[in-house]
Amino acid sequence: MASTQRDRIRLGVKRDDIIYRSVSPAHVAEIDAALEEIHADFVTEQALGEDVLAKHWRAWTISHKQTDTIAEVKRLAEAVRKDFDVFLLLGVGGSDLAPRVIHETLDDPLHNRLTKAERGGGLEMHFAGDTFDPRRLDAILRTLGAEGKLARTVVNNVSRSGKTAETFAASLLVREAMRRAKVRGWQGHVIATTLYSDNSLLYEDRKRFYGLLPVPEGVGGRFSAASPVGLLPLAVAANHDRLGPSERIDAAIAGFARGHEQTFGLKARNRANVAFELAKWLHLAEHYLHKSVLLFYNYADDRYLGDWLTQLYSESIQERREGLNLIATRGPTGNHSILNGVIRGPRDKVVVFVKWGDLGCRRVRVPGSTGLTGELADLGGLPMESIQGASLAGVAEAFTKDGVPNVVLEVPRGDEGCLFQLMRILMDTVAVKGRLQGLHLTAGGAPNVARDLTYQQDGVEDYKEAMRGELKRIRRRLGLH
Repeated sequence: MASTQRDRIRLGVKRDDIIYRSVSPAHVAEIDAALEEIHADFVTEQALGEDVLAKHWRAWTISHKQTDTIAEVKRLAEAVRKDFDVFLLLGVGGSDLAPRVIHETLDDPLHNRLTKAERGGGLEMHFAGDTFDPRRLDAILRTLGAEGKLARTVVNNVSRSGKTAETFAASLLVREAMRRAKVRGWQGHVIATTLYSDNSLLYEDRKRFYGLLPVPEGVGGRFSAASPVGLLPLAVAANHDRLGPSERIDAAIAGFARGHEQTFGLKARNRANVAFELAKWLHLAEHYLHKSVLLFYNYADDRYLGDWLTQLYSESIQERREGLNLIATRGPTGNHSILNGVIRGPRDKVVVFVKWGDLGCRRVRVPGSTGLTGELADLGGLPMESIQGASLAGVAEAFTKDGVPNVVLEVPRGDEGCLFQLMRILMDTVAVKGRLQGLHLTAGGAPNVARDLTYQQDGVEDYKEAMRGELKRIRRRLGLH
């Protein structure tokens, strides 16, 4: 699938970029050679087929080719939209963050305030199961119960392992709320999205549920946006006045495929290969300029893209005591909360801006006759998006002037295709950065791509074991056996 210039995401690296001026040409050439080798390895891997990709935890790279699974998501989404009015997703980590990015970026900011008809058939959307703090889930269930909506609520339990503690605790609370509301056959209100394995408790109970969708083999949670994890919520919220469920999925998958083509179809040293170019820029900054902080500056009023990337980058790249610390912010909010520290604080930061060419909303202008004088008079008559763009340009210029390395990811539009293309490029960036750090090598330097640390998260096991011990102690104190 050939992408057009209008569709393609760009990385604005200036000719006088601070990093390229500061790193010796010999080191840049060394990284270029490594990137060419990584690109060749990835291309070869693609030709080896799905089983090898799954073994290497890289089956997410072919999510756009999973036609049978995509068709099943479409079928289930259409049924859900007819049978239910409310969609409640229970998940944590990648099972929660990607769906939230999709909803926050693409749907009306007041989506749930609209009627189902005003949403063009889209369901009311809620997210929980990402915390043991009960306030939000309790409020959701109380409100749905008071409004008589629990009988028309479908619950999407998303857990790759099928035994995630946060998600299951929330599921039990939802089950009790439905029983109190006298909802018959609560299992018939559940869709499980999980690994098809007998090790998953969700998979064991699959025959009792309304629906079952896979988290495919070789797709980790933080790389699952283009799997049923992200596609089902994308489809059930769809507004027929713009795109229906199937069309929405098709647009997202086409964008993901464009990201694939941009990474694999272009040479490693092609500046238009954003994933390789961005991974190179970050690696040079970290390893040769000793930067330690990546400030991700999403220039839109969306929080969850930054949260999603924080998980993706930190869980994947911060291994063996390496990896930039990611701080996510939004513009212009970040200008009033973190910018002064970037300019006046430690010189430990690099900045990646996300610039949206079209935020996907109706054109809103500041009134021409403002009655304001001085510098505020310049706001009069301008579209808000233009002012947003001027703010980004001003911040980038200030950073460059003060010696803070920064680049701009230019995204054409805030629509399904561009969002999924952006997420795919960021996933590929992380994959390339992991290889540059040698995370596919053993401690002795031998390749072991099946245990590439980019896709592992062994560091979380200690907290889980300690938490289980604490739960047993609490149960004993409370006399629960």
